[in-house]
Amino acid sequence: MRKLKLKDITVSSDSSIKNAMHLLDRGGLRLVFVIDEKKLLGIVSDSEIRKSILKGTSVSENVKNILNPNPVVLQEIQLNNQYETKMVIRKLIQKMPGSTHILLVDNQKNVKDLINISTLIKENQFPFKKNYQHNKRILVIGGAGFLGCILVPKLLKRGYKVRILDNLMYGSSHLSPILAHTNCELLEGDIRNISTLVLALSDVDAAINLAAIVGDPACKNDPESAIETNYLANKAVAETCKYFQVNRFIYASTCSVYGQMEGNDELNENSALNPVSLYAKSKIQSEEGILDLMDENFSPTILRMGTLYGYSPRMRFDLVANAMTKTAISEGKIHVHAGGKQWRPMLSVEDAAEAYIKCLEAPLEKIRGEIFNVGSEVQNYQILDIAQIIKKSFPKAQLIVEKESFDPRNYLVSFSKIQKILKFKTKHTIDSTTKQIVKAIKSGEIKNVNDAKYYNIVIDS
Repeated sequence: MRKLKLKDITVSSDSSIKNAMHLLDRGGLRLVFVIDEKKLLGIVSDSEIRKSILKGTSVSENVKNILNPNPVVLQEIQLNNQYETKMVIRKLIQKMPGSTHILLVDNQKNVKDLINISTLIKENQFPFKKNYQHNKRILVIGGAGFLGCILVPKLLKRGYKVRILDNLMYGSSHLSPILAHTNCELLEGDIRNISTLVLALSDVDAAINLAAIVGDPACKNDPESAIETNYLANKAVAETCKYFQVNRFIYASTCSVYGQMEGNDELNENSALNPVSLYAKSKIQSEEGILDLMDENFSPTILRMGTLYGYSPRMRFDLVANAMTKTAISEGKIHVHAGGKQWRPMLSVEDAAEAYIKCLEAPLEKIRGEIFNVGSEVQNYQILDIAQIIKKSFPKAQLIVEKESFDPRNYLVSFSKIQKILKFKTKHTIDSTTKQIVKAIKSGEIKNVNDAKYYNIVIDS
């Protein structure tokens, strides 16, 4: 982690609110200090900026118009008194959870230094909780879904506060353990409702948008809703985030945007897109619309995921590996469509969640306006390969391979960019997650594998 410097979090009194917003992202403290020469005038926090925008204040106005003139700072004379230092730090943490640094000033309010709170606590042996530094609030749109139910607990475990926005299309009973956490809240609503969006974005630090009508069959079944949700609504989400200065925005896209590859070369983020479905086309439109909104403050990132598999509290059996596992255990059969020679990049839902966390915690300069394929080269599989992996867990299951036919969805994908820039590596495999699914079925946690709640529509392979 780079060392924070005063220049990263200070603006002069003649600066605009927009300039302060830019430094809010670069500094990562959720506030900037307003200084004339060396004298501290006050602070401007992200929440104060959002409140002023809601009241109609222009971001081109002077930052002095919205500053708080009485911030919590540490005076030099207090630094020599352990008790007073402890009380000042406690007051700062209470007022601004997640604070990692405190400003040191002299008795004339001249700025002297920026001090890491962890250093002060360690040097003075203060008994603060280990996770006192975190507490950023993350909005997870679609957080009740297949991926969201894995991502949200991981965020909570890392000390984040999480707000889930979801229309609960597939129910909410599976959310009970997650919502029991004191730092998790649920807002039931639709991203197509602007009032709901404004409410959801209140006092959040970053947004992860997982919401979509997922898969080729589901989009084909209801094309109007697919365009409305996957493109128009998702672009509106990004625009609203930009307006309210939720500047770290991560959008869930898909490797299916590559469609039908030509030749056998692995496709990277700069490869030509060749969508063969409405689902893929709507994702491309969303990617383009979101990236067009990028400026010096708004920092969207696109994650193109491989085909997901694995266990989730909001289970899905309409994904190729999960579908094969289900029929193997319930019917003693594994079906392979169209001959099985078509390529797919596979990605466990657990690894996918880790990719979002990597992106969320990366320096903005590394992810601003970037597109990342999410997966691993070793899990570029032909469909028949997937079936054979699953058959190893069910040796008695009958492998049924349909006569070879044309499947336009066929793509090999490179994941070197996310491995290099975000140091992302997959840890889970199809065979290991198959065991989790089998356990959930045999234990009775999943009572009826054919229940409609486990399917977005039909098998999406």
